[in-house]
Amino acid sequence: MTNFKTLRYEVADHIAEITLDRPPLNLIDYDLTYEFLEALDLAEQDTNVRVIILSGKGKGLSGGVDLKFLESFGPTEMKEFLSLFYIKTVEAMRALSKPIIASVHGYAREGACTLAFACDMIIASDDADFGYPGVPNLAAPPGMHVWHLQKLIGRMKAAELIFTGEPIKADEADRLGLITKMVKREDLSAETRKLAKKIARMSPLALKISRELMYRVESMDFKQVPPTALDAMAVAFGSEDSKEARKAFNEKRPPKWTGR
Repeated sequence: MTNFKTLRYEVADHIAEITLDRPPLNLIDYDLTYEFLEALDLAEQDTNVRVIILSGKGKGLSGGVDLKFLESFGPTEMKEFLSLFYIKTVEAMRALSKPIIASVHGYAREGACTLAFACDMIIASDDADFGYPGVPNLAAPPGMHVWHLQKLIGRMKAAELIFTGEPIKADEADRLGLITKMVKREDLSAETRKLAKKIARMSPLALKISRELMYRVESMDFKQVPPTALDAMAVAFGSEDSKEARKAFNEKRPPKWTGR
């Protein structure tokens, strides 16, 4: 276990869990952002880690950015902080070679939603809700969410959530495809780790190549997709892990991954 002031970092079963822990609301400021980036880098550099989980301690993932921290900010200070939080943090998450799963209970607001929706998957408990109160609380747009929400649920529903600031409950988020899966509150940790362990059994190289391909083709014109996908497949099929996967399948045994 590594010592941090605003979060916890633990590794077990090839899974690194980053737990936001800044009582009482896990509010986001410079310290938490820098420590989150450091924890991501630890997980990325650790060859024993194959999957990352993001969660929050206490009553929710996070209440978002600390408004007391922002109170004296002008445009320059706000732009500097959001350049770190929106740009550097999201870039770091998307550049990971390992899948990252958000495990969300209770409240997730603004910046917490940025972190959650920058993950590859979200497992949410039935008491979770997601909100974007930038317009009512900051008299400002909710930043990255004008992109995230339209991409995930379409402009019409996104506009309602952005303009009103009203939170969306986990069951509706599940119905709209905003999250991966909703589970009972008492099952959240177990269900998240169950998914993480399942993924951790896969080839690390296959996970890396698949994740890179997923984000690379995200905004491509369809004509660019087939050759890009073919290149990724060719690289994967030439790897030791792919050869081992095929051999293990034919021999009816578990594969032994080397990550090469």
